[in-house]
Amino acid sequence: MVVFKPKKFGFVIKHNVPKATKIALEVADWLEKKKCTVIVADEAKDFLSKKKKAKAAPKEELPALCDMVIVFGGDGTFLSIARQMIWKSIPILGVNLGTLGFLTEVKVEEVYETLELVLKGKYSVQERSMLEACVKRQGKELFCLPVLNDVVINKSAIARVIDFQLFLAGVPVARLKADGLIASTPTGSTAYSLAAGGPIVHPSVGAIVITAICPHSLNVRPLVIPEDAIVEVELLQKDGDIMLTLDGQSGHALHQGDRISITKYKRHSLLLVQSPKRDYFELLRSKLSLGARGE
Repeated sequence: MVVFKPKKFGFVIKHNVPKATKIALEVADWLEKKKCTVIVADEAKDFLSKKKKAKAAPKEELPALCDMVIVFGGDGTFLSIARQMIWKSIPILGVNLGTLGFLTEVKVEEVYETLELVLKGKYSVQERSMLEACVKRQGKELFCLPVLNDVVINKSAIARVIDFQLFLAGVPVARLKADGLIASTPTGSTAYSLAAGGPIVHPSVGAIVITAICPHSLNVRPLVIPEDAIVEVELLQKDGDIMLTLDGQSGHALHQGDRISITKYKRHSLLLVQSPKRDYFELLRSKLSLGARGE
């Protein structure tokens, strides 16, 4: 993908983490010395209290105001801004202050080296496909929202199995009873889906992964389907609290008869600035011990 030399940077900073604020302040000063503009998400109260004259804006406005967003935190912080890329997608550079860090690839000690390359236009951006989750109730569409990692249907309280019907392009696939269902992108295949027994899918593969959570059957297996497929789930449940969770960031109560459609987000892909130090498989080796011997 063609890259450019950004001059306006948005900052998204993990809440209540002094280390994240400290690094963000140092990077802001460094970028301003390079004649760049920094606009911080206005939720970063610690940052703004220490840098009184800093420009601030609501997080959802950063894509329209900036050329690139820098995330100081973990994958949860990354997802919080990724889900704001609704009308416009700009590159996101993740500085890893969390633990796993599949999305926040750049280590703290690599920040300035990476930004030097970014300012020269010598960096790589990977396109990551997103999903769109829509909920219909009694034939009326309630909402449609973009998702980077996964769409999860599960119980919110009592541990009873959920009864639901799965469709692909309107064709019934299976009636399932399980603790829940996960529809993930390749990016999200290493998150909840993997923990539930789903496969690892390289992020460049165009696919949607369907994984049942603790199915009440021995013959249910994860499905990998084309990314242009139309996935629909109809709830057949009569009782119990059932939730739709998007990227682990927002939850929505579901009712019996609700129909959830999951499709590829067609407006654009998410743009992820890649670390110059590692590739996807190095991440798998370091984060999941892929291929490590059990010695």
